[in-house]
Amino acid sequence: MSDLTGQQINDKIYANWQRFYREGRIDRRTLMRAVMVWAGAGSVAGLLAACGGDDDDGNSANSGTTGGGAATSAPAEATDAPAGATDAPAEATTGESEGSTDAGGEGGTLRVILDQSDLPTMDPHMHNLRTGIIAFYHTHDNLGERNAETNLIEPWLAESWENIEPTVWEIKLRQDVKFHNGDDFTAETVKWNWDRVINPDQKSPQLGNHAQIAGVDIVDDYTVHVNTKEPYPIFVERLQNFQMIPEKLAQEKGDEWLAENAVGSGPYKFVEWKHGQELVLTRNDDYWNPDVKPAYKDLILRFVPGVPTQLAELLAGNVDIVRVVPFDQMKAVENSGVATPITQAILRVGITRLDAMGRSGPNPFQDVKVRHAANHACDIQGYIDALQPGGDRTPAMLNPMHFGFDPSIEPHEYDPDKAKQLLTEAGYPDGIDVKWVRGPSSMPNQDQVDQAMQRDLAAVGIRVEFETLSDGNVFTTRHNEGNAGPMCSYNWGSYSVFDADGIYWDMLHTDSIFTYYNNPDLDALLDEGRSSLDQDHRKEIYSKAQRLVRDEAPVIFMWGFHSVWGVSNKVDWKPRADEIDMYFTAKPKA
Repeated sequence: MSDLTGQQINDKIYANWQRFYREGRIDRRTLMRAVMVWAGAGSVAGLLAACGGDDDDGNSANSGTTGGGAATSAPAEATDAPAGATDAPAEATTGESEGSTDAGGEGGTLRVILDQSDLPTMDPHMHNLRTGIIAFYHTHDNLGERNAETNLIEPWLAESWENIEPTVWEIKLRQDVKFHNGDDFTAETVKWNWDRVINPDQKSPQLGNHAQIAGVDIVDDYTVHVNTKEPYPIFVERLQNFQMIPEKLAQEKGDEWLAENAVGSGPYKFVEWKHGQELVLTRNDDYWNPDVKPAYKDLILRFVPGVPTQLAELLAGNVDIVRVVPFDQMKAVENSGVATPITQAILRVGITRLDAMGRSGPNPFQDVKVRHAANHACDIQGYIDALQPGGDRTPAMLNPMHFGFDPSIEPHEYDPDKAKQLLTEAGYPDGIDVKWVRGPSSMPNQDQVDQAMQRDLAAVGIRVEFETLSDGNVFTTRHNEGNAGPMCSYNWGSYSVFDADGIYWDMLHTDSIFTYYNNPDLDALLDEGRSSLDQDHRKEIYSKAQRLVRDEAPVIFMWGFHSVWGVSNKVDWKPRADEIDMYFTAKPKA
């Protein structure tokens, strides 16, 4: 491991930015952004906005903001978890428990239900799903990795990084890393991986995350120079979610083979992908990092439709971790003596998208009065209190965890009479009939929340018919192609970017593939927010943006999630606020 801590590396980088400024090679705004990076983890998420977002998170496809230039949108990261049903747990699919053993570091199997829907690929560069991020964190490695305690990016496959010029980053690489197939990890690997993702012909959903990268030069076998299109102080943030693939094997086998076989250098090795059933991994006993040794020899990531069935599997001892426990089943899990519900506030925000731009075709929500009517019709706080394990109101879509959140923005009050009046003023005294498309979701009790909203909307004259898609990949494709209808359930994890840009650009900017809203005034604010290097100025910009978004109501504003995982009482493991579940940290309880 590197002898330098993340903070020591940041200090060195900042000293270089100061020198560049004194020499007149960068402007003061670039220096100010560097100051924010140097200041440490507390506000590091806020830095990302200036250069784009990154991944994750839509309902079944969430993803990040794009970096830099206007036209390339970053992937949406899928909300990989199933729509929460409130039914009691279904009967387990097996009689005998196949749960984890107590063999500890010498053996045993950890079984996790990752999602209802299968992964679309084994190629870590060709997806935008949260579940993909989680899976590939186990089979692959990144150049850097976030320290959950300090929130700083620390060396991983990279030994160190330094900004040797305003637009050149020198990365020193570890020299003792081998991929699972025996190939060496070298500078050629890093160059090939970046070249692949930034090549428009590759059509990687992650292209936007690396839009600021101009190219990579090899200095020697274990040193590269990464060239950026402009001074890029938050470059380091991009190192924590960019998995490395062995370049020789990839070129020999091709994309079609990579889509079926996960070969990385991570703490677990790929064994088998049973489509629609499970992904089987086994511990990499030759893993380069001596500080990371999974306690469980085997890891099985399962795909199990239906939350009741998932819970039944947990309570029968057939799995050790499930990623969604409905609110009304928390007590049952807690009292089972078999497992424990663990609640974690996360960055993910739930919304009900309204097609304000008519992307899916002409519809009543193109009228702002109808959009406000929908917001006033829904008892959002009531749903949180009755149907959620907690939740943070998002009156203009931002989670209070997002940098730039303005607490002075007031949410829509629940006012059915006002909703009816607005519908009448919009020319719909008899109400409207619309379709509401729903897909898999990580929101606890999603079904009951949707049904409660359906009733409240109908009470004011907005009659909705559900179209429910059980396959998250199908939902994501339809949504991103503009076929999600006048209304659709959605949620966004901001690709774990704790900044207003991480949600606003992807969800609302005209150039994003995910948007169903366009407004040149908002576009201008978002472009300024991601290019400004003055954090106080950015707060002002995002306050203006939130007031505009609140006034325009392009969605039914809901809340930031408090998600509930179910964890076997035999397993010591906890989730993270960034939603990157690291199962290689799990261990049997003593």
